[in-house]
Amino acid sequence: MGHVLLLLTGLCGAASGGSSYIERTIGALEACRADLPAMAETAEGCAARLVEGGRLWVAGQDSLVSELTGRAGGMMMMKALGNATPGPKDVVLLVAETEPVAPAPWPAETLVVSIGACGENEEMACFDARAEALGLVPSFANVMPGWVFTAELVGALTRRGKMPVMYETIGLYGGFARIQQYQDGAVPYHEDRQVMPAAPGALGTQFIEKVTAMLRRVRQEEAEDIAKAARWAREAKGTGKTAYLYSMGHLYPAEVDNTVLGQYFKSGVWYPMFRNMPVPDDQFQGGDFVLHLGYQHSPDTLLKRAHDAHARAAYIDLHRNRDFADPETVVWIDPMWDWPDGCVTIEGYDVPFIPASGVVNTAIAWEIHRQAQP
Repeated sequence: MGHVLLLLTGLCGAASGGSSYIERTIGALEACRADLPAMAETAEGCAARLVEGGRLWVAGQDSLVSELTGRAGGMMMMKALGNATPGPKDVVLLVAETEPVAPAPWPAETLVVSIGACGENEEMACFDARAEALGLVPSFANVMPGWVFTAELVGALTRRGKMPVMYETIGLYGGFARIQQYQDGAVPYHEDRQVMPAAPGALGTQFIEKVTAMLRRVRQEEAEDIAKAARWAREAKGTGKTAYLYSMGHLYPAEVDNTVLGQYFKSGVWYPMFRNMPVPDDQFQGGDFVLHLGYQHSPDTLLKRAHDAHARAAYIDLHRNRDFADPETVVWIDPMWDWPDGCVTIEGYDVPFIPASGVVNTAIAWEIHRQAQP
């Protein structure tokens, strides 16, 4: 059996101008809805291999490999391929941004599900992420079909009597213990937990609808603060000061470093939730603007440093720091997802799964960049 290629396309699109980036992201999620039947069908073929002992890999676009593996709400069995060679029973999610990527010289029987640029090969099943039409950066556009397909793969496994082990955020007490209990994916399925089989399309639909609801709430409730953050960035750049963007996570920082975000902002990595990790030594100045693209914990040290330097700051995190709340100098943007991050549920399962943070936080960052343009 030869390689089977499923392509979910993200073509090159504008990063600024036009409609709200949040609206474009909603459009990308809605575009996945029409592809759900075909995704579910392809997921059935993948599930058939996995329940027979096949392994699940991700290769290609670095930021999406990181986004789909080893993170809250993801499949614990899904691993980065790296330099390994998949086996003939394995499934590989192969991610390409702007050009079709042919499978490496892997066994011909390996099932390859490609997420990214499609090309013109009519023999390849192709789900278009419509990045070009929606004005999305390809590396970000691929995230939506990537997670929707993952949700459908979980559903297909439940219909075969298997519930894959899903990560719980390490921001909760059970996160690290869960990783140890299931040996970080070496135990791929629950043997002590029964769930209701998910209908084809059901889990993908949950993800689309819940993340869309979060984005719409951000658009409604956080619009003023997003606009303020963008204005502060524009003013900093316009007066010869520096606009910084610090990030942490999986999709980013690579999404920042490899796109115009990293050209507009001076970028770096800043992890507030890990107190023992070093932080950048940038010395802020009055008139600078500092944006933090974060997770569950507010960037306390960053906010204090900005405050002491008379720089303005904005941060996208679940937790608001009450000590730095001057609306003239600090903006907190609530991304609207819940602390567990996972937003898809299934009857009988103990944690929500398929994370919202990568999609929502990145859409907000791109919208700030869009509005910051002169």
